[in-house]
Amino acid sequence: MLIAAGCPLPADLSPQAAINALLTTIHRPAHLLVAISGGSDSTGLLVLLHQALRSGRHPHISLSAVTVDHALRSASAAEARAVAALCARLGIAHVTKVWSGEKPARGLSVAAREARYRLLCEAADELGANAILSAHTADDQAETVAMRAARNASPDNAGLSGMASAVLLLRRHWLLRPLLACRRADIRAVLGEAGIGWIDDPSNVDPAYERARIRAALSASGEQAGGDLDARAAVSQAAAAFLDRHLTVTASVVAALSRAALVSTERPTRRYALNAVAAAIGGRAHGLALEPMDRLLAMLDGDGAAKTTAGRVVFDLRRDGLYITRESRDILPLRVEPGDRTIWDGRFLIRNGSAEVIVVESGGQGMNGDLFNGLPPGVARRACAALPLVCAGNIAFPLSAEGGGGLIGTEVFLAAYDRFLPLFDRKLANVLALRLGRGEYALPFHDLLTENAC
Repeated sequence: MLIAAGCPLPADLSPQAAINALLTTIHRPAHLLVAISGGSDSTGLLVLLHQALRSGRHPHISLSAVTVDHALRSASAAEARAVAALCARLGIAHVTKVWSGEKPARGLSVAAREARYRLLCEAADELGANAILSAHTADDQAETVAMRAARNASPDNAGLSGMASAVLLLRRHWLLRPLLACRRADIRAVLGEAGIGWIDDPSNVDPAYERARIRAALSASGEQAGGDLDARAAVSQAAAAFLDRHLTVTASVVAALSRAALVSTERPTRRYALNAVAAAIGGRAHGLALEPMDRLLAMLDGDGAAKTTAGRVVFDLRRDGLYITRESRDILPLRVEPGDRTIWDGRFLIRNGSAEVIVVESGGQGMNGDLFNGLPPGVARRACAALPLVCAGNIAFPLSAEGGGGLIGTEVFLAAYDRFLPLFDRKLANVLALRLGRGEYALPFHDLLTENAC
């Protein structure tokens, strides 16, 4: 199966073959939700699926479509209506989800991506879809790899592997990319044969956007190099196995690895594993940048004790091993209204089921000191400060990751995976989730597909 973990994606796969591979592997019944903007790729994906399902060869598979209108261009609402009209002609249920409210002045692309994930999952919930389908192509893959290489072409940059063929959004819905090995020109040929047009987004050729500039450069050069997902999957699997054997976590806030295990592990595996642990303990969506990671690895190769801070994390190397804790500074308080669920410090999901406002702060030294008996004093102090402390009126009490049974509860939040989990990192994410006191991530596609089917 094209989207299963570790399965290679053939070069220049025909769009029809890609769709057939998807549909023949899906467990029935299934409801697929196509994310369609009206551009050639997403329109082609919808038409290809409609043609395949209309043939009658794939019973018990239904199809819906969703358009996310980011409301960033004056023409976007009309484009969404045009997509809805196309879906009506094809007899496909369609919904439009609008990103409403004020847009940020900075970080607009990141905010738009977060909004898109949220709205896609909302649509999947409303329509009862098993999986969301996105129309990323081999051309998109080449552009993504080229953009990442322009920022950092080091072979240690894991992002050069490219986009995963399946990702879990918000711990709720798997998003599949069945056309990731297909060329845009072939998809447009399908639309031409069907007599169906598409909408050209002006931002695709606007040099103000990085992807547009990269797309133009790749078109001029004729280069279409993709990433190496097999290599990325292999190092992720190795990192998962390494952490499964050697990682210990105390109270969801202190990670420890033996010095001997670190020294004896291959550098790519060690780098990938430490990045995953650093993101989890630091409450960040990404691990360390290449330069601080290189400094950390050099420190680990030294002989004596040492300490460094990077990515909101303190790496404390002792004779017996490496202790990894959240840096004690910049742990900001958070106000949580009654009935709200929100993320504190990127590490804990706080649920306020009480009738009053609560404030979540740093735990402070001594509040849970008994949890960390046997740890070096400096490590224990940082660990105490990393725990959430709830202030409700005149009462203050600590919360642990297991404290989810009362009116006020908490659960570990993995910033690196809870919003966006590539399929090739699922085993690694599960090792971390279990060590941190959280349940595993669901099997791919909620058992919609067999995990290892190729």
